[in-house]
Amino acid sequence: MTRILLVFLSFFLSLSALSNNLQTLQVAGDDYYAHSFPLQMYVDYSSALTIDDISKLDLSDKVGSARFNIPVERANYWFVFEVQNQSSKDIERIIKFDEALLHQADIYYQQPSNALTDQKNWFSEKSGLVVPIMGRGINNRLPSFNITLKAGEKKRLYLMANFKLNMLTIGLEIKSPNKFLTDEQLEIAAYCLFFGLSLAMLIYNFFLLIVLHDKLYFYYVAYCSTFLIFVVVYSGFNLYIFDALFWVYFFISSVSISVVFLFQFVRELLQTKHHMPRADFVLRLIMLLFIMQAILTSIDTYYHYLLIYLAIPCKLFLFLVNLWAYLKKIPLANYSLFGLSCYLLGTFTIVGVNAGFLPFNFFTRYGFMFGSMIELFVFSLALAYRVRYLQVNKTEMQLQLYLTESKAKQALKETVKLRTGELEALNKKLQHLSQEDGLTGLFNRRYFDHAIAKEWERMKRQKSPLCVVLADLDFFKEFNDLYGHQHGDHCLRITSGIIKQVTNRSADIAARYGGEEFVLLLPESESQDGLKIAHKIQKVLKEKKIEHEFNIGGLVTISFGIAATVPSDNNSIEMLIKQADVALYESKKNGRNCITIHELGV
Repeated sequence: MTRILLVFLSFFLSLSALSNNLQTLQVAGDDYYAHSFPLQMYVDYSSALTIDDISKLDLSDKVGSARFNIPVERANYWFVFEVQNQSSKDIERIIKFDEALLHQADIYYQQPSNALTDQKNWFSEKSGLVVPIMGRGINNRLPSFNITLKAGEKKRLYLMANFKLNMLTIGLEIKSPNKFLTDEQLEIAAYCLFFGLSLAMLIYNFFLLIVLHDKLYFYYVAYCSTFLIFVVVYSGFNLYIFDALFWVYFFISSVSISVVFLFQFVRELLQTKHHMPRADFVLRLIMLLFIMQAILTSIDTYYHYLLIYLAIPCKLFLFLVNLWAYLKKIPLANYSLFGLSCYLLGTFTIVGVNAGFLPFNFFTRYGFMFGSMIELFVFSLALAYRVRYLQVNKTEMQLQLYLTESKAKQALKETVKLRTGELEALNKKLQHLSQEDGLTGLFNRRYFDHAIAKEWERMKRQKSPLCVVLADLDFFKEFNDLYGHQHGDHCLRITSGIIKQVTNRSADIAARYGGEEFVLLLPESESQDGLKIAHKIQKVLKEKKIEHEFNIGGLVTISFGIAATVPSDNNSIEMLIKQADVALYESKKNGRNCITIHELGV
């Protein structure tokens, strides 16, 4: 059994050794170019190890790739690989990091101290942002090193990279000098094309800003300027102008400021504060987040990684706001939507490749520049169209103003008429409020006195009967004493609601007569009509089941007194009310919860 385990163990170790035994790179060839090749990689989180310490480590199990992503943690990254000149003549090769924002980049390799001994010393060369561009071995914005390989010579190279920025993707490349120069010329030409087109649009809109004094042009110019500053620093071209570390890291935050101006530009272009106030509030919060991220990055570049986490969701929200505006047919939303689509795609590619979930290629690395250039061009078209749109609107407004002035007199006349009607309605409403009981919503005693006098004369002319129904809640004083005035008021409101519900004829009038007493005025009605209404009120009140321990049956009840007459010179309002009151008294006397009718000349 032991022998079998040893066989499997030896087989596993042999596979591991085979996989970790990196091949030496054969670098001869006039246009030699290598990238993403396997190498040995070690991360020194202490940032304290020297070349002597690294050269003594066993890195056979630390296999990585020449294309790698920098996480949030800060450390020294060591890369080890071998190159060999398999040709019969001496050659030179360029070892290059393909990003400019390395804080420090060093190369080490051993070479004989002199021709007479076989003793070797470490050769080292420094590059990166800590070394001015004119102090580098190769005066290039990208950390690059030139090595010479004699015919058949093999060298083991050690490269150390240190980063103050994080969440980046970096690649090591090996090129022949001809290939290095050719690629550099093409890259510079591409950047010049980008900078030239962007500056042309920037200068054009800057002059429009001076002429028109429109704040929307200011936001465009500010966005374009801050984004161009970021691209200049990100690509390393600033090192030909200034290379002070403070300003390099300070201007990295310009990308966050450019996002702030982009959001403000879109807010102003689409008038989101007016058309989409809730979305506008979120946009302002996002702008505040980017301002805070820019401040933190200016203080310490460690916080640059926050930009990666903010970029995609926040810009996706801005895209959705533009899509919403387009669907709502807000002017210029189509321009904004198309421009932001290109910008969002470019942002997604650069964030994706720096975060490590998209592969590195020409499109993913430089797509954000092309997307931004298209966006700037489309936004510039939107501003130009906006001028025409405002001119057309101005003409339409002038025409509308002329038509409005021609109709001013008629409109004024109609307005006065309308306002007069509104004032009359308001006066009626105020009059109604002055006639209404505040607690129950029924008419008050004052209105009832006025209404019964009016209806008396009308019924007198028509020789029609007029019925008065007086109602009084039984033992209501005791109810108040037992349950409190709040419950008493509630009981009055319920009772008045029932009375409103039952007296549904437009001519019928229900009023609060005083305290717990109510009165109904029923034109063209006899005592039997009042009796029917009283029965309905009693029935509905009983269904409400308002508790009253002091009352018979334990519930709130109501008593009625009804009187009716045909108004004439032989009777009077006072007599009618008096008879209804006498009938109510009889109801109270007969045990309450009763209805009593008093006939008077019907």
